Amino acid sequence: MRYHNITKEDMLNGEGLRSVLWLAGCTHHCPGCHNPQSWNLRNGHPVPLDYIIAKITNNPFSNVTFSGGDPLFQVEGFTRLAQRLKSTT
Repeated sequence: MRYHNITKEDMLNGEGLRSVLWLAGCTHHCPGCHNPQSWNLRNGHPVPLDYIIAKITNNPFSNVTFSGGDPLFQVEGFTRLAQRLKSTT
C-alpha cells in the first residue's frame, strides 16, 4: 500500500481519539479538496501492511479514520487492511 501520512491522537477527523490514515491516490479531484497532494499515488510512501497496522494499533485507546486521497483507490490493499484491523479488535 501507499500511504500519504498517519496522524496520531487526532480529534478532528471523527468522534473521539483517532489515528488517521491518509492514503495516496484519488481520481475524483473534487473542487476545494483539502488534500490535493494526496491525489497522485506516487506521492505516497510504499509500505507493507504490517507497518501501517503497527502504527495504527500502537495506541489501544485510539480508533481509526481512513482518509486520503480515496481509500478505495487501493481497494485490494485497503480491504486487507480493514480486515486485519477488524480482527485485532
